[in-house]
Amino acid sequence: MTAVLLALASAAAYAVATVVGHRAATASAEGSEGRSFLRTTRRLLRHPGFLASQLAGALGLALHVAALATGLLVVVQPLLCAGLVIALVLGAVVDRRHPGRPLPHRRQWLAAGGVTAGLVLFLATAAPVAGAARIHPWVLPAAVIGFLVAATVVGLRVRRNASPRPAALLGAVAGAGFGLTGVLLKATLTLPPADWPVSWPAYALLLVGSCGVVLAQWCYVAGPLVQSQPVLTALEPVIAVALAAPVFAEGLATGVLPHVGQLLGLGLMVAGVWGVSRRDAAMPALQPAPCHHSASGPSPRLFPAPEQPLERTR
Repeated sequence: MTAVLLALASAAAYAVATVVGHRAATASAEGSEGRSFLRTTRRLLRHPGFLASQLAGALGLALHVAALATGLLVVVQPLLCAGLVIALVLGAVVDRRHPGRPLPHRRQWLAAGGVTAGLVLFLATAAPVAGAARIHPWVLPAAVIGFLVAATVVGLRVRRNASPRPAALLGAVAGAGFGLTGVLLKATLTLPPADWPVSWPAYALLLVGSCGVVLAQWCYVAGPLVQSQPVLTALEPVIAVALAAPVFAEGLATGVLPHVGQLLGLGLMVAGVWGVSRRDAAMPALQPAPCHHSASGPSPRLFPAPEQPLERTR
């Protein structure tokens, strides 16, 4: 229960960072036409909301680490999807005070209900149990190598304009990278802190996390968020759950009915995440901007368009 509460608190902190950071970026970008990128960036850095979003993101990361240190990966990572729902609610509350800002559509509220129902159904039917760490020591290194190969191949294809939907491809690889980052964070936390400087999971964590945030930023500028954000957000818990059993022997309840419930719960979560993130398929491509990053996901771009869908901050 402690891990569940910590994970939900982490999701809430990430949601606050998303909403506050997005609004600060939007306010800083207003009236910035013709300004240089550096001047616009300095304007954002002076905005109090920017600092508040960084502090909220740091708190979310600390709570995320604490949740993984005290609980199971297969429980903590899916619960972070609740941050998307919390951000939707907080964003609607804030934007009601600004008539010019679009509010969530009814379909997005229904999708948020799907995320919540999927989380409850998955956790209720999963009945996860802890196991012995490193049951299959080769799985995690193989996953890291596979991710790096996939990231390289996708990056080359996108640079050569060989993909009809580059944002979706980049978003998929970024989502897989963030899910793998959560697993590597858990693997690092199972080691004594004195061993971190000489343990390969700690360095793999930095490498995979850095690649993930670069790919996430790349997918944001490669096409509309509707093409990348849903698959990015949905793949993170799926990859983490898939690796939890072979890496940490975190078992799920067996039997036909539990498996049906688990698959249905994950399906509802994925469909709900897609629905919450989706707003307008005709959105223009986004402009590049720097971002900050936590152990398992991207944060909003510094200068998002006011009408962009929700992005989860990490």
